[in-house]
Amino acid sequence: MRRLWLILIGLFAVIPTISAQVTLSFSKPGGCYTDISSISILAESDGNIPFQIHYTLNGGTPSFGSFLYKHPLTLNSKLHSTSNIYKIPNTTEKYKSPVPPDVERVIVIRAAAFDKKGQRCSEVITSTYVIFPLLGRTTRLPVLSLCVDSAGLFDHEQGIFIPGANFDPAHPEETGNYFLSGKEHEIAGHVELLDENRMLSQNCGVRTHGNIGRRYAQKGLSLYARKEYGKKKFDCVFENTSLKSKHLILKPFRCAWTPLGFQDHLCQEMAKLFTSFESLFSRPVILFLNGEYWGIYFLEEKPDERFIQSHYGIDEKEVHMVRDWAGRDKNGNIDTLFTAMMDWLQTADLTKNQQYAELKRMVDVSSFTDYVLFETFIGNRDWPANNMRCWSANGSSWRFIFFDGDAIRTQSFAEVDNALFKGGRQCWPSSPEATLLLRRLLQNPQYRSYFLKRMREMAKAFSFRRGTPLRTHFNHTVFLLKKEIPYQSKRFGFPKNSCQWRHAVRHQRRYWRRHCRKVEREWQQVIREYNGNPS
Repeated sequence: MRRLWLILIGLFAVIPTISAQVTLSFSKPGGCYTDISSISILAESDGNIPFQIHYTLNGGTPSFGSFLYKHPLTLNSKLHSTSNIYKIPNTTEKYKSPVPPDVERVIVIRAAAFDKKGQRCSEVITSTYVIFPLLGRTTRLPVLSLCVDSAGLFDHEQGIFIPGANFDPAHPEETGNYFLSGKEHEIAGHVELLDENRMLSQNCGVRTHGNIGRRYAQKGLSLYARKEYGKKKFDCVFENTSLKSKHLILKPFRCAWTPLGFQDHLCQEMAKLFTSFESLFSRPVILFLNGEYWGIYFLEEKPDERFIQSHYGIDEKEVHMVRDWAGRDKNGNIDTLFTAMMDWLQTADLTKNQQYAELKRMVDVSSFTDYVLFETFIGNRDWPANNMRCWSANGSSWRFIFFDGDAIRTQSFAEVDNALFKGGRQCWPSSPEATLLLRRLLQNPQYRSYFLKRMREMAKAFSFRRGTPLRTHFNHTVFLLKKEIPYQSKRFGFPKNSCQWRHAVRHQRRYWRRHCRKVEREWQQVIREYNGNPS
């Protein structure tokens, strides 16, 4: 095997066989740099096949018609993509964001070798170079670079980023190409996570993600690791963990219910303190899509069957995961184990310790208790009728997963009443089915004693006094995002400006100072009433 350092395009090696393959690499890996001037594309061949190297700068897959590599590439603004995909309308007028006159860019180089017939004879290699002097600033957040062929995003028939052929003006809130789902609408891409080091670089599948987030210009995305893309799992991307994930989510800043933007991330950080229910690893990043700035996102695990497999080593085929209180799974099928439990609860009398013990065999009571208390202490307005997920495997008791804390607001509402809703026409954010399990459990004196003890322990964690976990995580996240907010605002108009974001931060601080004590008092009152001692 011999190494060829290609400097001139059109320089061919004489080869005995055309079946030989070529391996390409960059002289310097992708990453964030303060001082780098040029890179070379290096080639290794296992024969003497004549080949050329072609490359792209717009995130697309190289073809024989792409730029021809001649000499080391000088890393300057001439290598920025000129595709301007940020100008392509990808949302309806109702949700349209302001389009700035220009966006920030980083250098994305994708390269491949081709034989003299124009057939590709190497894997595609990809590197993103974030040159801080060229960008004109530094960042406290890691950069996530995602490369996808533009047709996969913006083709009128199948492009997953636009309203396109599947948009119906009569039903704008549920139609559009960005609502296409399933593997048949998954497009191939390449993802890199860059900080001081390149933490992640691999091919993956890409789909849109979420509900309302699909309609915004700053869209939610799902990333899938598969064997056909090269790796079955994503390498470690979360700090202080060796976890390898199968599926990842990119949650946009825009999806939050207030201009604060980071409610869900903060809640996931807090949820890690309570290990009796599952929560998601999360980290804020800056997304560059095909080299163009796409704002602040939160890289998270995807709460599905593969999530359980990654954390517990349980075969995903053995996992029963329901996504609503009717017991539906991801395909809309009814899980009979879950519905049998819910049917039993309709007539169960948990004042009897025997039936209480029976329920404890069906439900992980500590997981459920912490899950309920957590949701009320954060004041989630999109729960419990929505954003419910629990799982069981091989006959294990049902455990609960916390996800989607975007609905935390700056004004309290009746969180505890919401968690105990008994009936009426209301179906959102609560329903009798969604509160049945808790209401039955609170019938039991033994459980009420346990519930009160856990509630007081959680109240200490949600205190906003100096040095407490909530205040520490909140202030750290504000520090990480503060420098990036003006760029997020300029790109997507959410928040409107830095002033609005700072105002949201102040309001959220006031909310946390009041909210914990309010929820604690309300739960104490509930327990007194169940004990027959109303105040």
